[in-house]
Amino acid sequence: RAVLKAASLIAAAAVVAPGGAAAVGLAASAASDCDAVVFDQTDAQLGQRTMVVEDAERRRMLVLTDSKDRSRPCELRWWLDHNPQGVVRCRAPRAAHADSPGKDAAAELQVANVCDPSQCDPDPSAVELGYVRSMLATVLFGPRAAPHGMSALCIELECRTRVVRTHVATGSLLEQSVDTAPWELRPRKRVLVIGLGSSTMALWLRHALPTAELHAVDLSPGVVAAAACFGLGAGGSNGTTAPHLHVGDGRAFLASQQDGGFDAVVVDAFDSNASLPSCFRTRDFFDLARRKLAPGGALSLNLLSMGKASMQVLRSMELSFGTRSVWIGDAPGAEGIQSVIAAFAPAAAPVATPSGSAPPSRRLRRSGKAPAAEPGPAEAQ
Repeated sequence: RAVLKAASLIAAAAVVAPGGAAAVGLAASAASDCDAVVFDQTDAQLGQRTMVVEDAERRRMLVLTDSKDRSRPCELRWWLDHNPQGVVRCRAPRAAHADSPGKDAAAELQVANVCDPSQCDPDPSAVELGYVRSMLATVLFGPRAAPHGMSALCIELECRTRVVRTHVATGSLLEQSVDTAPWELRPRKRVLVIGLGSSTMALWLRHALPTAELHAVDLSPGVVAAAACFGLGAGGSNGTTAPHLHVGDGRAFLASQQDGGFDAVVVDAFDSNASLPSCFRTRDFFDLARRKLAPGGALSLNLLSMGKASMQVLRSMELSFGTRSVWIGDAPGAEGIQSVIAAFAPAAAPVATPSGSAPPSRRLRRSGKAPAAEPGPAEAQ
């Protein structure tokens, strides 16, 4: 988004003021290119300013910045310094006021500092980030009962003949490609999203699972309040259930819920380094998530590839869910940088590993070779 904004401003400057006057033309273009701020809230306790910015094409972007930053999206440099956390496109044209043609709904919302969900009719299917699409897929689909050893998750379900190499300690596992993906639809009646962001996941889930009980929790009061700016509000006339939005610590919220209460838990939280927070990386958290999932339930998260640290996260998940229930794959568009990991609770109690024998992932680490194929349906990549 920042790069596109910069390119458009530079192009405008070249047209308005060619040659030595380009700098003047750029400044004039930037001054007239202010995007509307439809929501602006500062949380002193968190030291965070939450903004929702809308451009001329009715794309609304969530921007999080320092509470001391009082700048506005009017210059090229602003977009280079402020990275949107998500984008939602509003399908309806922006409403204009009859009494003042030059004043539109965005200007009124900016003054009121409150968003009305009816001002944005979101397109829930416009999910641009590959890792988000992958995580959402794990909510609806689950693998059939088939043994596997650290098999790679087919990022686009129904993809064919894809080969993925997964490095494990000193060895590596080269999965064989397959013709079909043995994934099937699973019933999802109660879903939790940890990390609301621009409400992209919540909007898609509400559309795909209109009658499901959807909960979303975020540590930032501003982010939760801004959800209405993206059209996430009350239930619709078509039977869509209203989402339950919570302000607070996602892990603490999950711990407060009844065991076996969620069919899917999606963790899309980031720390100041744009990485998965440490509280979601531990064996204790994965044990907690396993207890809170219903039989066949899914836990999905994304993880920046960090070598040994990433393998520690995978090992912790294996200890909580079992090696045969953990799936990993590259995030589309971020191969080698970001991974999507999903773990599925078994429909029945997991079979304990016989004493003295190591699980497949341990055998793999020692030998550096893939374990022999076991009888059962083909594995998904």
